[in-house]
Amino acid sequence: MTKLASSILEMIRMMIIMMIFVTVLGNIEHEILKAWIPWNGLYFLFLFVGNVLLFLVFYRNRLQFRGWYRSTATQHKLSRNTTRIVMALGMIFIGAPIMITWFIV
Repeated sequence: MTKLASSILEMIRMMIIMMIFVTVLGNIEHEILKAWIPWNGLYFLFLFVGNVLLFLVFYRNRLQFRGWYRSTATQHKLSRNTTRIVMALGMIFIGAPIMITWFIV
């Protein structure tokens, strides 16, 4: 029962940290991008996906080792190549509103 309780607590912890991370970073990015480009409401989706990808890397490489749930089978850092790919995708999603506005429209 302790594994179940600790995994539930870890999931709650992860969701709360992700909500704070995505909200704060998304608002900062929104204010910066709003000064550069005419803002379309759909651009929030790009910022959300990009920030979730960045949070995935941050959580898997740092935060999962400081939580309540302990398991040797699931607690591995992302490989260096996977980290680079996911971070690049996150940055592309965050930069997508600029690319859409400047190059497509």
